[in-house]
Amino acid sequence: MTFPQFAYKNITRNLRAYMAFYLSSSFAVMIFFMFAMFIFHPALETGYMNNIAKKGMKFAEWIIFGFSIFFILYSLSTFLKTRKKEFGILTIHGASPKQLRWLITLENVFIGLASIITGILGGTVLAKFFFIAGAYMVKMEPLQLYFPLEALGITVGVFLLLFILISQFMLFTIHSEEVISLLKGSEKPKKEPKPSILFSVLGILFLGTGFGMSLFAGIDMGSAVVITLCTVIGTYLFYSQLSVWMIQLLKRNKKMYRKGINLLWISDLTYRIKDNARLFFIVSIVSAVAFTATGTLATYKLMFSTAETSYAMEFLSYATNQDEKKQLEFIKEKLEQENIDYQQTIFKAIEARQGPMSYPVLVVSHQDWVKQFPELQAPNIHDGEGIYYGEAKRGGYTIVNGNKTKLLTDDQQMSITLQSIEEPVFYLSDILVVDHNTFRQLEQNHELSTMYGFQFENWKESLEISQEIQSQIVGETFNPNAQYFSKAVRYFETVQLPSLSLFIGLFIAIIFFLAAGSFLYFRLFADLYEERKKYKSLAKIGLSEKEMVKISTIQMAILFFLPFLLAIIETGFALHVLQREGGYFHVFQSGVITILGFLGLQIIYFIIMSHSYNKHLKEYVFR
Repeated sequence: MTFPQFAYKNITRNLRAYMAFYLSSSFAVMIFFMFAMFIFHPALETGYMNNIAKKGMKFAEWIIFGFSIFFILYSLSTFLKTRKKEFGILTIHGASPKQLRWLITLENVFIGLASIITGILGGTVLAKFFFIAGAYMVKMEPLQLYFPLEALGITVGVFLLLFILISQFMLFTIHSEEVISLLKGSEKPKKEPKPSILFSVLGILFLGTGFGMSLFAGIDMGSAVVITLCTVIGTYLFYSQLSVWMIQLLKRNKKMYRKGINLLWISDLTYRIKDNARLFFIVSIVSAVAFTATGTLATYKLMFSTAETSYAMEFLSYATNQDEKKQLEFIKEKLEQENIDYQQTIFKAIEARQGPMSYPVLVVSHQDWVKQFPELQAPNIHDGEGIYYGEAKRGGYTIVNGNKTKLLTDDQQMSITLQSIEEPVFYLSDILVVDHNTFRQLEQNHELSTMYGFQFENWKESLEISQEIQSQIVGETFNPNAQYFSKAVRYFETVQLPSLSLFIGLFIAIIFFLAAGSFLYFRLFADLYEERKKYKSLAKIGLSEKEMVKISTIQMAILFFLPFLLAIIETGFALHVLQREGGYFHVFQSGVITILGFLGLQIIYFIIMSHSYNKHLKEYVFR
């Protein structure tokens, strides 16, 4: 039998031991491949929004790959720890370090190739759903399936190299141990964990400081760094010291501790939490980041919507604008270059302010308004009356039918009785339609501004020219003499970009969350051999199958949901900061929905894992 055959037989004869590592690697490859298919899709070669989506996917792709390195590294290290005894036996029988290196490299290449093939097949099957979901959320045209040659090449090359490099790195951990240590594997006796009271108190102080500052402190860059550091350090001390101390306090309650099976699962839980402190710390932090990011992105998306206005483009030229003619010609030139058939509306208006909060408004003659907008069927008005087209609520000021509103200009002030309040017609300004005599009085002392409206179909496709026009008229920041609005730009900024961010962020958050659950899964199955022997001994002195399942399920529930609970608490404080400082009023609603969604995933994951874990225990202990 050749050495490659030996490595292959080693995998196929012990497939159950390799399965967790293989599935986790396949999952990482599948997600990477689907994002690569999106990035290299031919339909994304042109178009501004497509280019933005492509850049966002690239950013997400390399975040996923970076996390995949850590994910696969942890999976492999946990997997190899369960095989230390096997490596010790091979060393005793004459296997050289070079042969061990070759064995592990071959095994990783075999598993890596299988994972790459499975991941690519799974990604191909799910790609259509991924394209439909992505296009729907980002409000793009649905993407068609294609033959992803570039995506295949980069996925195979990157992950095959990754498996080889990681296997070489992990060999150092094996070579650094003596043969006797390898043979003992995980059978070394463990000392009872003894927490430090000092570090336990420090954990309380760090968490208290982080949470307290989140509630009451003003937030700037410095305080944000302090809150983050306090929360991170406090979380680690909670698992490594404080939680062990709390379990020891629980043990002092003899009545509760010695009741039924409590003694077994509480005493064992001390070792479990102490051994997995770093793992729980990572899971809590990763989960909290995933919850907070997803809730924030969802909130940002809810805060905005596309502007429901009559015109695809608006151009407001104030009386002081010297470049009006040139800017108007530029707009028309761009529209004609794209063969856009547009309809233009023009009317003159007076720039004024109204209400106690001095909100800007354009004052228009009723005669001109009816001429330009006969479809609105504006009713006749008398002297001193007006019709208001705009938002009725402006901060703390509400415009009410029948009330008088103060109309302010540079040198005049008059009261206008509002006959009715109608839906906005323009985005750039609210409109106050007044009777012809009132308008003539105002016109005598003021130069007129001009509002241009451009209406055309398929306005979503005008994003690129709209951005060129906006740059020409408004410039880098602000033009006091003119304003420009494009429905396509507004739609891009308030719908497409937030949707793209949510889509990418949600995918990354789900990956991080599932990876966090996988870390727990790998750790549980790494300890499975030792746990089976423990329960086998307990079964000999009367432990029933029902009691064993109950003990292991309680322990698994604590291991799965304790980091989740702490992540929820940390997310709550983070969302509170965002609501208090950023004005994200729907952030808690989005955060609760996000957490409930992830909780559902966690419960499903827990049910599957506990069933599989208990099945392995029962097969060994009570067979």
